[in-house]
Amino acid sequence: MNEQENTLGFKVEPIQVSTTIRAGANRRMIARTQDHELTLDVSKDHGGENAGPTPPECLAIALGGCLLNICRVLAMQKQIVLDDIRITITGEIDPTRAFGIQTDKRAGFSNLSARLELDCKLTETEKENFRSELIHRCPLCDTIASPTPLQISFEG
Repeated sequence: MNEQENTLGFKVEPIQVSTTIRAGANRRMIARTQDHELTLDVSKDHGGENAGPTPPECLAIALGGCLLNICRVLAMQKQIVLDDIRITITGEIDPTRAFGIQTDKRAGFSNLSARLELDCKLTETEKENFRSELIHRCPLCDTIASPTPLQISFEG
């Protein structure tokens, strides 16, 4: 990308993401990233205390946040006035495999869907173009929709 294409006002460089998650009391998980701490938990039905979102809910939250952020960037670049944005993410996970039960069903989301409510004036064609570009630009849409190399290793 050359400087003329960058209308954001800052240099665009790769973003390094790092988080550490440790076991908390009962079924809680404590995540730290940058200067932030987030408590994750599981429902009371699954032995937790419902003290925070579950890991799959965090993925849905992250997807919605990423989409909303890219909506704002797109709107700014295209000079679209967005009075409000609301994104609802829904999906379903069958926990059978997670509990160690043999199944042909996948462990992850069987589906994910994002419903956007944009308070702005766009024609149906403009909405479709916006949607297409949003999907093309969104890092988490790309990560979820395309195979991403994952390495898992043990320390020590």
